[in-house]
Formats: sequence, C-alpha cells, structure tokens
Amino acid sequence: MKPEDFEKISYQVSKGVALVTLNNPDRRNAWGGRMSVEYRWSLYNAHLDDGVRVVVVTGSGADFCVGADSKELNSIESAGGQYQKSRLDLPPYPENTPEQFRRNHAYPLCISKPVIAAVNGSCAGVGFIVASYADLRFGADNNIIKSAFARLGLPAEYGLGWILPKIMGSSNALQILLDGDRIDGAEACRLGWLQKIFPPEELLEKTVDYATRLAMESSRFSMACIKQQLLQNGRMIVLKEFQSLPIWLIMHPEFPQL
Repeated sequence: MKPEDFEKISYQVSKGVALVTLNNPDRRNAWGGRMSVEYRWSLYNAHLDDGVRVVVVTGSGADFCVGADSKELNSIESAGGQYQKSRLDLPPYPENTPEQFRRNHAYPLCISKPVIAAVNGSCAGVGFIVASYADLRFGADNNIIKSAFARLGLPAEYGLGWILPKIMGSSNALQILLDGDRIDGAEACRLGWLQKIFPPEELLEKTVDYATRLAMESSRFSMACIKQQLLQNGRMIVLKEFQSLPIWLIMHPEFPQL
C-alpha cells in the first residue's frame, strides 16, 4: 500500500523525516482496523525509503488517539462478537525480525529508523500502546494520558508489562498501570514515559526540528545499529552474533568490513 492510498493516515517526507499523522480528527483519531493497517504500511514505507532517516508520529487536530473506535466495537458487539476481517494486505516484517516481535503493535521496534511520537492532547487505551512502542515520546503541558486497563479488569495488554519497565522502570510502570488515573505531560515526563515536554502549540514543530537534526547530523547506520542493539537487550555485537543482525544492516555500506 502506498501513501496515496491511505484514508486514515497522512504521510509526508521532508528533510529526511517522515511525518506520520493519525488522521481521523472527527473521531479524535480513534483507532480502527484501517488505521492500524495504514500505520503499519507507513512505517514499512519509511523503513524502505533511503530518503527517510527518522519517523515522527502524531495525531491530527487536538488529540493523539483516544483509544479504540467505539463505532467499530459497537458493530462487533451487535454482531455477537463476529467481525469482518480487513481484506487489506499487511506489509511484511523486515528480514530477520525476531519471532517475539512479529506482532502488529511491536512493528515500530522492527524498522531500521527511529520512531518519535509527538503526543498531542489526549492519549489513552490503544493510543497509549501506540505511543509506548515508539522509540521516543515528546509531549505537551496539556496532555491527558491514561492506560485504564486495571479499571476495566484487564491485564497490561499488548506487551505493556514488558515495554513500560524498559522505558521507565518497574515502579513507575506500575504507577501508571495499576491505578489508571489520568496524568498530564509534566507527570508523564517525571515518571520517564515522556522524554521532553513543550507548550502544545510548539510540540510538533519542536519534535520535527529534533528529528530533522537527527536526520542531518546522526549517522543512519549508527542509528539503525543502536536501535538493533537495544532491540536485542543491549548485547554487545561481536563476530559470532553477526548472523542475528538483519541483512539490510550487514550489507549497509557503512557497516564495518572485517
């Protein structure tokens, strides 16, 4: 799927940065089947595009994503739990993606480019999951961030019990997951979920500026390699481990030739 075919995602590339915008503002960017497929295709396109070095993800309008689209959930409930699976094809995972990461929600971890979420406004439920699987998260003073799983009688779904402690430590992850209280940008930054906060009107500009600086000043090979190292739990890359690296990394012209 090409960006010109997207209906729920806007995709633009400038100065080495792919700006991916969740684009359903009438529903406050509520997450649905087509948006999920298009989001994965947008990341795949960025992964393959040599002109893209960094990806920025944000929401159109006043919110990042308020959670699953209730219209789609209601249609499933009214059909007694039955639903029509999307007929849209999904992109493949990058070559040599570890099996445990071959999950739709983990796709941002699998591509070679850093993914930065510019979390504007409200971010809850599925939106919280999408932002948590970005490599970095920048937010705003007016953020409303909620996980809500415990209050709904649910476990920490979609691997949040694994990814959140890596981001912010176990105790801070528990604080977000157990009580489900809404927190603002300042508190999310204090806990370590957000790395930077800006005034709402400056968030996207500042995030894109940061991404552009990475694209212009940081080695594409180094960023890809560092991301891969972190994906493999920070193990040192030594000769015997080269076979575990993806072929796009080994064949990169900047990869050390031994």
